[in-house]
Amino acid sequence: MSKKWMVLAFCAGISQVLYSQTLFTYGAKKVSKEEFLKAYNKNPNPTGNRKDGLKEYLNLYINYKLKVQAAYDEKLDEQATFKYESSNFKKQVADNIINDEANVKELVKEAFDRGQKDIHVAQVFIEVKAGADTAAAYKQIQAAYKQLVAGKDFTETVLSFSNDEGTKQTKGDLGYITVFTMPYEYENEMYKLKPGAFSAPYKSGIGYHIFKNIAERPAAGKRKVAQILITIPKGFTEEQKKGFAVLADTVYAKAKRGYPFEKLVTEYSTDRASLYNNGLLPEVSVGQYNADFDEKIFSLQKVNEISKPFLTDYGWHIVKLVEVTPVSKDFNDPVTAALIKQQVEKDNRLSFAKKNLVKKWMAVCKFKPAAFDEKEFVVFTDSAIAGHSLTGFKKITPETVLFSFTKQKVTAGDWAKFAKAIKQSGSNLGNKAPLEMLREYENIVTGEYYHDHLEDFNENLKQQSKEFDEANLLFGAMDKHVWSKAGEDSTGLKNHYTKNAAKYTWAPGVSALVVTCTNKELATEIAGKLKSNPSDWRNIVSNNGNNVVADSSRYEMNQLPVKQKVDNVKGFLSTPEKNAGDDGYTFLYITEVHNKPEPRTFDDARGMVINDYQQVLEEKWLAELKKQYPVKVVETVWSTVK
Repeated sequence: MSKKWMVLAFCAGISQVLYSQTLFTYGAKKVSKEEFLKAYNKNPNPTGNRKDGLKEYLNLYINYKLKVQAAYDEKLDEQATFKYESSNFKKQVADNIINDEANVKELVKEAFDRGQKDIHVAQVFIEVKAGADTAAAYKQIQAAYKQLVAGKDFTETVLSFSNDEGTKQTKGDLGYITVFTMPYEYENEMYKLKPGAFSAPYKSGIGYHIFKNIAERPAAGKRKVAQILITIPKGFTEEQKKGFAVLADTVYAKAKRGYPFEKLVTEYSTDRASLYNNGLLPEVSVGQYNADFDEKIFSLQKVNEISKPFLTDYGWHIVKLVEVTPVSKDFNDPVTAALIKQQVEKDNRLSFAKKNLVKKWMAVCKFKPAAFDEKEFVVFTDSAIAGHSLTGFKKITPETVLFSFTKQKVTAGDWAKFAKAIKQSGSNLGNKAPLEMLREYENIVTGEYYHDHLEDFNENLKQQSKEFDEANLLFGAMDKHVWSKAGEDSTGLKNHYTKNAAKYTWAPGVSALVVTCTNKELATEIAGKLKSNPSDWRNIVSNNGNNVVADSSRYEMNQLPVKQKVDNVKGFLSTPEKNAGDDGYTFLYITEVHNKPEPRTFDDARGMVINDYQQVLEEKWLAELKKQYPVKVVETVWSTVK
């Protein structure tokens, strides 16, 4: 090592030692200069005088540490509410940190970019049923791919090779898709393609696919539509079905002549889901319905445009365009980014990204596979899934460790519960061979362990959790020793009021009736009635139900609940003025004038008394804490705090 680097390393070491020096102690606890400055720099003195701010904050921070320590000593951290809130907070922060690790920001940007266009997609699909041999399907998809490369028509290839009836029926046409329409792994393949191009064979959990980009268009956005559905009953002959086609044409003709669409819905539609909502369907996205229905909806361009009748498996549809929501083109719009982020977090693309982090997490969590008899493990798994006894095995028992982490061992008993539950759920994972399923289980448990123990690996979460927990403990301790105690100690409050009665006085002001109404017209009407008969204000107000709210109280002149100039005269009626937070209007009517300061009664002063008494209790409590945990500031270190 060079002398230069030796000097730098030595200075860095000196700096670290100095910066972590103890600034003050309370009882046996120590607080470093580093911790204090870190806390202060999050809450600096807004006046700009740093030295005065540091001095003031030192006293506040000492008091803070004393109160939190008292909460720990009183075991407030063991209360069920505290544990729940702490756990929930850590979960939320851990979710955000892991999402960031999975590059959620990049996924959001990718989704935004993809969402700028729609792709018309077709596919060759060879289904592989659960548990079936994939070799034959693999040969078929390879043969289909070779023919496509050789120039064979895509539709002909679909009809020649696809073994799924639905795919053959539609000739492989999936219609237009956009971001979030398809599972993420399919979407990745589709958005790689240029118009006219087809993909290499792709293996999914249900079979093999070859996707083709037939065409692209700018994103169509979303639509709100209303529909009239004329259902054709099953079993009707072709001749009978013609009558429904005629009916659909008749309804369409009425709509085009201006007959209200909502009335046509009531008279003719058989769609129970939308019948009582004027035919309105939930907002429609690209690819949400089958290709034919999708095409008709997105071919409508102008609001109130009505489609000609079209036939689907459900019957004859007549659709009216109600609203068009275009795709946002501004990624910097916070609302747009937030909405896409919500979809990304719900979508499987985030899970997909997290799977790529599992090997990294395994290393961090010290994942360690255990040795066990694999043949007996397979039989053990079959017995667990079937619900048979697991006690007759020699080499595998429920206590056998399959793999472990730093703070957790996962046993065959844990595995047995998982395997049985997965099989019963009908998940594709349950169709895999036991050892293959075990690999997936290891990944799942690794993700859970990493999430639950993220504090061990992430200093940011550890610090945020500590701050959240201590804030909660501070609140609990203050409530116990100060806030609730002051409100409940009626004797103490009255004694404090009596000793300090001269402090609690009314400044010059007025007694007034303050009235709030739901609108200006009503406020003007009520004001006129009150001016004519102020003594009957309760009846006047009550006759208007919840539209009028009134309260009679005393106010100091600087506390009046209206902005306009108020004459200090009995009988003064202010002009109704609009409220800042809503559409209501407020005015006041002066019933009494108080020109001189007057003592407040205990009831009038109660809020002020409670506030003052809380300060008394807090000061008394802090004095007790300082006796319990003597505080000592290290002056030599304090003098270096800047």
